[in-house]
Amino acid sequence: MLEPNQLTFGNFMQEWLYGDGAIFHTKGYYHSSCVGALGDFYTNVSVGKFFGYCIGYYLHTILMQSALKGRIAIVEIGSEKGDLIADVAEFFAQFDTHLALDFLTLEPLASLQNLQKHTFKTRGLNIDCISDFNALKACNYDCILFLSNELLDAFACELVWNETMAFIDKKTLELTFQPANKEVLELANLFGISIGEIPLHIFDFTKHLADSAPKWLFLGFDYGDLTPRNAFSLRFYQNHKTDNLFFDSTKQDYNKELLKNFGLADITYDVNFSLWKGAFLRSGGESWFIHRQNRALVEMGLDKMCSWYIEKFGLESYMRQSGKLRTLISPGSFGERFFGFVFANF
Repeated sequence: MLEPNQLTFGNFMQEWLYGDGAIFHTKGYYHSSCVGALGDFYTNVSVGKFFGYCIGYYLHTILMQSALKGRIAIVEIGSEKGDLIADVAEFFAQFDTHLALDFLTLEPLASLQNLQKHTFKTRGLNIDCISDFNALKACNYDCILFLSNELLDAFACELVWNETMAFIDKKTLELTFQPANKEVLELANLFGISIGEIPLHIFDFTKHLADSAPKWLFLGFDYGDLTPRNAFSLRFYQNHKTDNLFFDSTKQDYNKELLKNFGLADITYDVNFSLWKGAFLRSGGESWFIHRQNRALVEMGLDKMCSWYIEKFGLESYMRQSGKLRTLISPGSFGERFFGFVFANF
């Protein structure tokens, strides 16, 4: 039974990342986050435009080779400044196609919408921001191609430990483990998770995504594992510094100091792709692939995109940018640490 002064850890994390200040009188981290070389964390998008161009090449190939017709949109979920969807849109702008394409971001936070709109205006791009899946569904697209980078690890999660789950005291911010509720236990048993993170509302998310258009595809990149690790991976990022919440990934002892800096750091964890695969399959999708990022980018046409870039912009321009490719595909950097994946219903 949840006490009046308690939150499940998942709801506490939701407030920490996205809250409006109603409970802890401080707005969540993502209301003022900073991503990139000068921010708290560094992403594929921070590396340069080749990541977005490769995604653009892959989506362009799908559209050229498939029988998809009607009104089509490419929608990024979980963008910060909007640079990834902007890079993809710039790639498509290089082609004289007859596709009726719209580019959008799905972003519920007004502060991030403002950042994205500034990016699109600065780069001279016609990209709209919408707030939720209901607004997207009202657009009546025949097909939506979704893309994301490090979205799945931004879902607030419950912490489970052998049929117990974590709770937070609202006043003291003390973390304790108590018997898990029925929903969390069912998911833990279904996906073989005895210790670790179980994200909130992922089945609702995939259902709303699948309901937004008759045909859909979801392409994403995230850090994680194909099967449960049965160990805690939850960690805090601030100023390029990482701190694990738990001193031992299989025990309950935790760093109390980390919970005192409410909303000042990002919270993330390793994605359990088996759980997300189950959610997308339940929503009518099929798994096209789940690969290490370097393999995924190659199979998506990275080499062909590079050949296109050289032909379009010249070898000298390519050579100036080519070092950034190593960051995307190197085993010691993003190449082996991240996975690329696609789920679709066509």
